[in-house]
Amino acid sequence: MKIAVTGKGGSGKSTVSGALCRHLAQLGHRVVGVDGDPNPNLGISLGVERELVETMEPILNALIAIGHTHDDPTPDPEDLLARYGLDAPGGVRLVATGKIERPTDSCLCCGSHMTTRQFFGELGDDDRIVVADLEAGINDLLWARPGPSDVVLVVAEPSAKSVEIARRATDVAVDLGVRRIIGVANRCAGGDDLARMTESIGAAEMIVVPEDPAIGHADHLGRAAYDLDPASPALVAIGALAEHLVRHPAPEAAPTD
Repeated sequence: MKIAVTGKGGSGKSTVSGALCRHLAQLGHRVVGVDGDPNPNLGISLGVERELVETMEPILNALIAIGHTHDDPTPDPEDLLARYGLDAPGGVRLVATGKIERPTDSCLCCGSHMTTRQFFGELGDDDRIVVADLEAGINDLLWARPGPSDVVLVVAEPSAKSVEIARRATDVAVDLGVRRIIGVANRCAGGDDLARMTESIGAAEMIVVPEDPAIGHADHLGRAAYDLDPASPALVAIGALAEHLVRHPAPEAAPTD
């Protein structure tokens, strides 16, 4: 199973992605966490020490450093995962596809998107679950191009801007042919929030992650909420989401003539 996590910056996308990875691993699955953001934060949400996150060599930067160009053969994603990934708590394998570090004559932004697309698209998922924490906004979702057998999680908090980005992301996922789109109503305070978000976002499924001070406390400390209080309301909700995803995978593609 491949899961692409999208949403507006500040919606809680990385927090949801990290906790989801840890819950899926706890359920006994092999999990790869892909940090597709040029300003990577998934490692912190997974429970990796900040100093270790800073030493990670994202795939794009590593390929540029060894002189790889667009004319060279596409590297094997399994080799990239082994070479540039690191082991995060809970048995999750973490890899970053690219971050912007310094000015350059080439377009690192486009390179980062393309690296995310190739890695997410080509990494096998027969015996594991791949969770990609995409760059904030919709652009990276278009680049990653999840397909009919993938899952898209659209994360939003109750602000109008966040809900609007989530609505657009849902539309993009539908246009890409994704069959399993789940809205994640993060920091949802009650029924009115949920009703408005459900109506606006338009996802067939909506999962509620309630407002939870434990998440803010973890962010303040630079720690993974999963390690500080896995029984907090938000973490319990994300755990239920993990079980729901495993029990109800994306629908099979219809056979073609």
